[in-house]
Amino acid sequence: MKFVVTLALTIGALFHGGCTSAPADRRAEPVNNVYSAVTRIPEPLRRVAVLPVTCEDDSDAEAGRDALQPVLLAELAKTSAFEVVPVSPEQLCAITGRSAWAAHEVLPSDFFSRMREATGCDAVLFCRLKQFRAYPPLAVEWDLKLVDANQRAIVWATDEVFDSGEPSVASAARRYYVQAIGHTPVVGDPGTILMSPRLFGQYAAAASLTALPAH
Repeated sequence: MKFVVTLALTIGALFHGGCTSAPADRRAEPVNNVYSAVTRIPEPLRRVAVLPVTCEDDSDAEAGRDALQPVLLAELAKTSAFEVVPVSPEQLCAITGRSAWAAHEVLPSDFFSRMREATGCDAVLFCRLKQFRAYPPLAVEWDLKLVDANQRAIVWATDEVFDSGEPSVASAARRYYVQAIGHTPVVGDPGTILMSPRLFGQYAAAASLTALPAH
């Protein structure tokens, strides 16, 4: 499983060796901690298996994971970057023997071949909720890693903290509320997003995904 260990180490080093940011006009708010091996998502990468969100082993983080996993999946689908194939913990356990995997872990040597066979995926998205603060000022940190299942290479990664205590983040979240949520039948004060962990987590997911390569 040497190649898997190398992959894990590479992922850990990405953000320390320099980042490649997505074009500014594709972002709601600048996302600084981004790595991209490509300028466009490769044509063969059409179907992505999205693994269950992992988190720290504490009740707050687990509550955040349970609330925000469907939000992340919904925001992924909105990008239309690829076909999203959600993998449940039960499915992942049946495929790999475990219900959750993080990108920094040492994976089984046949992990990606099993995932391809079971889901028909071209790539795997590892999702981790690294930070979740459910009381004001709200904070969410999404750690996302997209790995080519055939080449076993990282295509794209981001790890960004969105802290509503930062004025620029709070302003961006309010703008997102007006543009993406405020037009719905239930219209409220844009400041609502700074009081709702779920809505703020949705904003953080959407902002992170604007850093995806063009497609």
